[in-house]
Amino acid sequence: MFIVINRWQLKEGKEQQFEQGWGEIIQRNMLHYGAQGSRLHRAHDGSWISYSVWPSEDHWQAAHSIDDSDQEARLKMVDAIIRVYPPQTMVPMLDMLHEMQPEMDSLV
Repeated sequence: MFIVINRWQLKEGKEQQFEQGWGEIIQRNMLHYGAQGSRLHRAHDGSWISYSVWPSEDHWQAAHSIDDSDQEARLKMVDAIIRVYPPQTMVPMLDMLHEMQPEMDSLV
C-alpha cells in the first residue's frame, strides 16, 4: 500500500468547482490506474487536503506519467487553486484504521 497526501489553497468561491474536478480525477485514477480511493478534507486553516490510497508507488507514478493538462477535470482544479503544496508520500507501517460510517445522531 502507498499513501499520497496532497494539499492546496483554493480561491474563494471556487470550492465546488475544485471538488467536481477532484472527484473526476479520482474516478479516472480508480478506473484506469488502480487507485483504491481517496478522501478530500478541508482543514481548519482553510487548506484542502486529500488522502489517496494506491496499491504501490508505481501505480501512482503511472497515473502521473500521462499528459492530461487539457482534460476538463484537471482544468477545473487548476483554475480553483491559489497554491499547491508538494505531495507527501508514505508507506503505512501499522494500520489501525477501521472503515465504518459514523452515526451522526450519536455525535450530538
